[in-house]
Amino acid sequence: MLRQVGAIPFAIRETEPLVLMITSRTHERWIFPKGAVEEGETAAEAALREAYEEAGIRGRMLDQFAHEVQAIKQMPDGPRDLIVTYIPLHFAEQHDDWPERKNRDRHWVILSDARKIARGPDIHGALEGFEALLPSLHSIAKIK
Repeated sequence: MLRQVGAIPFAIRETEPLVLMITSRTHERWIFPKGAVEEGETAAEAALREAYEEAGIRGRMLDQFAHEVQAIKQMPDGPRDLIVTYIPLHFAEQHDDWPERKNRDRHWVILSDARKIARGPDIHGALEGFEALLPSLHSIAKIK
């Protein structure tokens, strides 16, 4: 089974939570940044690195709120089971230039719109897990 980590970048505008979604490399789906943990990294460090590389975002990882989502990843040799640990990333800064800028689009959306543009049970599962955390995230997001 493959394992990856992902970030769910978010900000709270007044009382409305926003999430940052990015396109997959093929621009077929709106997703959250994710990838493999590299040697010597914690899950939170890897998710933060992926968020910067894929979306140009920096912030504070709230790894105490990590949640897992099962998915299927299409590999050259066929589909493989995948577990992604998603960690909320409280937004701090957004860069205009980032490593995968030419390969991806990014878009801040309210949760109802995120549910509309998300395709695939993995992204819907990530959103459901994130929404369940919102009461705690509202209070933590106020702490700088």
